[in-house]
Amino acid sequence: MGISSGMAGAAMVTLLSVPMVMAPQANALVSPSLSVTMAGSALGATRLAAVNCPQTAVATVKMPDGSPVSHGSVDFTSRLPGLGGNIVGTVPVSNGVASIVWVPDIEGQHVISAVYFDGPPDVRPSAGYTTVTAVNLNGICA
Repeated sequence: MGISSGMAGAAMVTLLSVPMVMAPQANALVSPSLSVTMAGSALGATRLAAVNCPQTAVATVKMPDGSPVSHGSVDFTSRLPGLGGNIVGTVPVSNGVASIVWVPDIEGQHVISAVYFDGPPDVRPSAGYTTVTAVNLNGICA
């Protein structure tokens, strides 16, 4: 005994009307946000720093839901536009924050970059930067 085309059609409609439950994708990658800020005695709203005076570069790394990234590392670099750069250092992320001391050694506009990496397998690397203008105050650190 065969299935009539009407019964086959009804069976197909029944199958299509049953909600499908999809399992979450096992390897879905998330992209954290990374912001870079500077802190230091000579810094102000104008983002000025004195040559040879320590400043602190701070990278804040957050998951898309706003929670802090709990592990991984951040590479910090400093460069002057049009010139090569310097590696400032690599530091671990703790509660969404990585920071390192940076000392501008020459006048000019420095680009301070941070790259987050080495997190969980489902978290992508992320990068950010800020700019700081270093001025020569003849060794005076305010």
